[in-house]
Amino acid sequence: MGGMDSRRLAAGGLAILGGVLMLGSGYVSRGFLYTALGYAEPHISAFLSGEYAGAAVLAITIVQAVIALGGATVAAGGLAVIARHATVGRTLIWLGGGAGFLGLLVGFGYSAYRLGGVNPVLGYLPYWVGLLMAIVARRLAKGA
Repeated sequence: MGGMDSRRLAAGGLAILGGVLMLGSGYVSRGFLYTALGYAEPHISAFLSGEYAGAAVLAITIVQAVIALGGATVAAGGLAVIARHATVGRTLIWLGGGAGFLGLLVGFGYSAYRLGGVNPVLGYLPYWVGLLMAIVARRLAKGA
């Protein structure tokens, strides 16, 4: 087994484990991309007409569903990386993981503010660990 195979398997395994932790925590993060797509959807008809607007709204709905699945999307991305589909895997990990480290920091800060301090946020520690694992897996998959 070569170095690239080891890296690919490590990236895929980390993503799968991270996705399972995210799912197991019960915490749901919608992230910035999900919110931005939600704001864009009602305004599509101002820029597109007819079937183009319908297709754009359908595409936004599909991407929002993928993002909303969170941990399952991250785990699916890990499986894609293991199956030698690194680009698809990285994309799924990115979508399911809330689009990266900045999203993690903003989400943690917002949750701490909204839930009233750090103690309630620590109850979702498996989610945050899973998200960090997804971020590391995505980085590892870049070179696989």
